[in-house]
Amino acid sequence: MARPVQLAPGSLALVLSPREAGQAAGEPGGRALFRAFRRANARCFWNARLARAASRLAFLGWLRRGVLLVRAPQPCVQVLRDAWRRRALRPPRGFRITAVGDVFPVQMSPIAQCRFVPLAEVLCCAIADMNAVQMAVTQQSLLEHLIKHYPGRRAWYLLILTFWMDLKEDSIFCPTVKVFRRAKTLHRIPCFN
Repeated sequence: MARPVQLAPGSLALVLSPREAGQAAGEPGGRALFRAFRRANARCFWNARLARAASRLAFLGWLRRGVLLVRAPQPCVQVLRDAWRRRALRPPRGFRITAVGDVFPVQMSPIAQCRFVPLAEVLCCAIADMNAVQMAVTQQSLLEHLIKHYPGRRAWYLLILTFWMDLKEDSIFCPTVKVFRRAKTLHRIPCFN
């Protein structure tokens, strides 16, 4: 099992609310509010530590109900905490900061993938991608597409050659949505048009 990955370590959440009730309808996006917040605090030339900390902030995300997630090196995060405690942290224009708090690291447990790539899925996706850009699907173009988008697979040439031979021998047919292979046992391979 893969080791858990910590997401957003050393980050702060700033809860913002509009100063005027009617302003909530035309609320700007998270990135715009982040830039306005950073700009407002970077202009504090009388507080060089706060200005420097604000300039080193990075945007992490924007949650509904006015929560701005930011990240910075730990000393800068501490400067922002101290500025909030002293009521020196400046909000973006038209907003007020109602709360500031530490975001505890969220852990993500990666899900392991199997070691093989399902051939039917790969072929159907490759053909669908080529059709989407109106590219002719030939043996050579399909091989080039697979090598480009699925690197490291040495057997592509043999697989495509076998697939093309089955196609030429009319042992594969695709009526609408599914690809079928004629044999003693019928193999169903889902396919995209």
